[in-house]
Amino acid sequence: MKILGLEVYPLLSLILGTFLLSFMFTYIAVKISHKFKLYDKVEERKIHSGNIPRIGGISIFLSLMFGIILSEIFLSKIVFARPHNLKVLFIYILSMAVIFTLGLVDDIKGLGAYSKFPVEIAVALLLYFYGFKIEFLSLPWGGSVKLGIFAPIITIFWVVGVMNAINLIDGLDGLAVGISIFASTSMLAIFLLKARLEFAAVIAGLIGALLGFIPFNLNPARIFLGDSGSLTIGFILATFALKSSEKANLAISMSVAVIILFIPILDTLFAIYRRIRNRAPLFSADNDHIHHRLLRKLGSHRLASFLLIGLSALFSFAGVFISISGGTARMIVLISALIFALIFLFLLGYSRPSSVPALSEEKVSSNK
Repeated sequence: MKILGLEVYPLLSLILGTFLLSFMFTYIAVKISHKFKLYDKVEERKIHSGNIPRIGGISIFLSLMFGIILSEIFLSKIVFARPHNLKVLFIYILSMAVIFTLGLVDDIKGLGAYSKFPVEIAVALLLYFYGFKIEFLSLPWGGSVKLGIFAPIITIFWVVGVMNAINLIDGLDGLAVGISIFASTSMLAIFLLKARLEFAAVIAGLIGALLGFIPFNLNPARIFLGDSGSLTIGFILATFALKSSEKANLAISMSVAVIILFIPILDTLFAIYRRIRNRAPLFSADNDHIHHRLLRKLGSHRLASFLLIGLSALFSFAGVFISISGGTARMIVLISALIFALIFLFLLGYSRPSSVPALSEEKVSSNK
């Protein structure tokens, strides 16, 4: 079967393969978690109650690793005839393993944000020197701006920011995974449209891994992503947006990447603004994220999660449209998305100061 002249059976096979692996690994992770009592902590700011495992990132990481290896051996070299640079691929896998391990240690033993950020920054800086970088910023009306000496700073800010944006939005059952499925699918569509098939293969593996995990994560969740899962997913989405923008005529522009990940990025920006305004520590926790407000307004965990996933899907589709549209159409969609976001935030009461107090230092963990 071909779409836009491209053979998609290999990608569908990869999605199916990582789906089955992820489903199996997640089932095993649930069993192991109950045996060794690897449960998420029940705290004041958490929405869930009861003993729920929080090491779901293991299944995402393992299934994705198999997917990357299979895509490199069978898809990139044989089907697509575009092998990756093996040195860069090794550095990328190593970096992903470091981020996953960092999250897993936090899931099991607990780490403060100040302990994790230096590692995240170091990994982002390492990848910068191996081609995962932002050198230009695309302008909505056309053209671009060269970043020059600011390129490393913007790159690090993007990678670390997106990783933690996915982490912070992981506050309702299935929410972060659902948002990431649509974001990944949008990126896959753009990679296919731009014939970036070697990267499409890895994103296809991520989609399969997420689809295999989400049955266990929907409300009522049987297992959480944990930091090991949310940071790993955020790492992949952030870095692939960078890698795909290295050539202007084949780019997912940063404006498109921002639209695709709009909900988690918006939530993170408001969290930073809220803590600065309230003169609270930057990494203090609170119960005033977008999903908290929507949950209080709707009174339904599942409905709040599905609504936010649906909104993210709309923004993701908008991102695909922007990537293939011209200047005027692109501007119309961008302005419409901004207006829609402002209306949504107004309905959630963000025009009024919040009375929700900050809690302890933000550990940036599941179900924030």
